[in-house]
Amino acid sequence: MTLLTLSASLHGLKPECNSQNVCHPTGFQAGIFYMGLYLIALGTGGIKPCVSPFGADQFDDSDETEKKSKSSFFNWFYLSINIGALVASTVLVWIQTNVGWGWGFGIPAVAMAAAVVSFFSGTRLYRNQRPGGSPVTRICQVVVASFRKARVRVPDDKSFLYEVVEGECVVKGSRKLDHTEQLR
Repeated sequence: MTLLTLSASLHGLKPECNSQNVCHPTGFQAGIFYMGLYLIALGTGGIKPCVSPFGADQFDDSDETEKKSKSSFFNWFYLSINIGALVASTVLVWIQTNVGWGWGFGIPAVAMAAAVVSFFSGTRLYRNQRPGGSPVTRICQVVVASFRKARVRVPDDKSFLYEVVEGECVVKGSRKLDHTEQLR
């Protein structure tokens, strides 16, 4: 976001435009602009799939109060995402059109910096779940097991479905999934 803000604000990084509003960037200017876009794409791809699970890890599913709080968290989380998209699609577009591109990119850059500072200031308070092995291995195990057991009758007593008698999962850092009637 900082690179995009700089490419829209600094004279040396901002392309020259003629009277018909056609701009001709130099190779360096275009490179800085595209580097900013690609860094945003890389960062978005790295954080989007991690935010929801990290939020879910902050709640203990064995505690009923925290289970309800987890549901409330996701409601607020997705409401915030949608409000952010609404503001970006309306207010920021108006600012970019009527005030300037520097302000249009600068405001989200400052908001992102504030979010990063806020996130890191709470680091000591977060619950960090240890990874329980490779997710690819677990997915492959599920696919293989589903093919091998496609014709097996499911027992009526759900206690027969667990891998061991104890309530603990064999994979360290993981917990057993509750039995459901879905996806039989």
